[in-house]
This record gives sequence, C-alpha cells and structure tokens, in this order.
Amino acid sequence: MVRRKQKPLIDPGIALRLLISIGVIWLIVQNLQQIILGILLCGAAALAYPVIRNLRRADARRTLLHKAQTVIEQQMNALVRRRAQLVVQDAYGKPQMEKWAKEMGHFIAQHIGPSLTPNEWRALDRDHTIVANLIETRVEAAMQNQPAFREFSDDMTPTEFESFCAEELRRAGWNARVTMQSRDQGVDVVAEKADVRVVIQCKLYSRPVGNKSVQEAAAARAHEQARYGIVVTNNRYTSAAEQLASTNGILLLHYSDLSNLSTLLSK
Repeated sequence: MVRRKQKPLIDPGIALRLLISIGVIWLIVQNLQQIILGILLCGAAALAYPVIRNLRRADARRTLLHKAQTVIEQQMNALVRRRAQLVVQDAYGKPQMEKWAKEMGHFIAQHIGPSLTPNEWRALDRDHTIVANLIETRVEAAMQNQPAFREFSDDMTPTEFESFCAEELRRAGWNARVTMQSRDQGVDVVAEKADVRVVIQCKLYSRPVGNKSVQEAAAARAHEQARYGIVVTNNRYTSAAEQLASTNGILLLHYSDLSNLSTLLSK
C-alpha cells in the first residue's frame, strides 16, 4: 500500500507572512516611544514655523522702523525744507503730493536703505507705506514748530523764496499757499485773511524789479478776483515800476514787510 504525502499543518507562505507581521509589530512596540516622539516633533515643527517666521518679521520691522526714525531725525531740517518746496496747492486749495511722495521714495532708498540688513530690506518691501507714513507724520509735526524758512538767505532759490514768503504770511495770521507754478497765471502766493484776498508776485532778484512784475501782479489780481495785487522782493524797485504800481494800485513790498501786511493794507 502506498502512503499519501501528509500536508503540513500550516502553509509555509502564510507562516512566513505571519512571522514578518510579528516582527514588524515587535519593532513597532520596541520603537513606539521614538515614533510617537518623532510624530510629535514633526507636528510641533509644522506649527512653530509660521510663529517663528512671524516673530522674525516683527523683529525685522521693529529694527527697520528704529533705523528709519534715526535717519529721519538726523535729516529733519532737510526734509522739512524739501516738503515745503515740493508740496503746493492747486487752484482749489488741494495739496499736490506727487513730487513729495517721489522725494520720500528717493530718501528711503538712498538714505535709509544702505543701513538695512537683508531681513530689514524684505521688511521694507512689505512695509514701504508704513515707512513713508512715518516720514510724513514726523515731518508734518516738525513743521508745526519748525517752519522750513524762518529766515531769509541769499542762497535761496526762487522757489524757496516763494515758500519763505508764504510762511511769513502764515506766521502773521494769513492763510497763505504757494500756487502750482505751471498754472499760476502770474501768481506765486495767494493769501486770505477774513474777507481780504491778495495775490503776490515773489521776485528774488539781484537787480531792481522793473515794470514787468507790476504788470503781472495787476493781471493776476484781475484773474484771481483779489482785492490787492502785491509784488515782494529782496531788492528794490525801479522808478518806472513804482510809477506804474501807483497808477495800477499795486503794492510794492520788501519781504520784511510781510509780517506787517495787515497794517499796511489798512492804510
């Protein structure tokens, strides 16, 4: 009689897979603490990254603003003067800020930028408007107590002389503004006080002022419907200019007269 071959109790393939599974489970059990710790560390890192990034950004912004404020204070006199030169009002009394905004951009790039670290430069890219607003706020505050042109200087440009005359009038209680030069119709400064409106030609000359300035002031008075037309200079007037001004009712003043303009007009 032939004996039948006896089948194994457990299939070898199944046994192998079972052994592998038991081995994996054993490894997991042995390293469970490390696996859990690794998972926790990965999760913590994922949560911490945005926090650390925001902290770094906040620190870069803080140091950026500190450096910006330091440079602004160092250059305050120049900034006040440049703002007075560049911000003019249109015919409707609205300040025109475009040139001043461009000047602030130049100041940030050329005077604040060189002291910045790469992180602070990135902060500047994100917060450029904040830095520009800081300049504007600080300069406006300084202008309340520190007018750009307290005293006349022979080194002034004609534009600076116009701003100087406007500031002299404001200190004397007038609401004075420098006009836009491209549309001034012969007017450099318009000033109002109570119901009196005057238009002013500002002439920074190294020679006596002649007839042309008087004619321009007369035309400007009519165009602006002002009560008075005035020419202001740092020099003197020719005899012909004085005669023409007398005929046309134009006041010829030295810049030192502006602080007393109300009294002069009342006479």
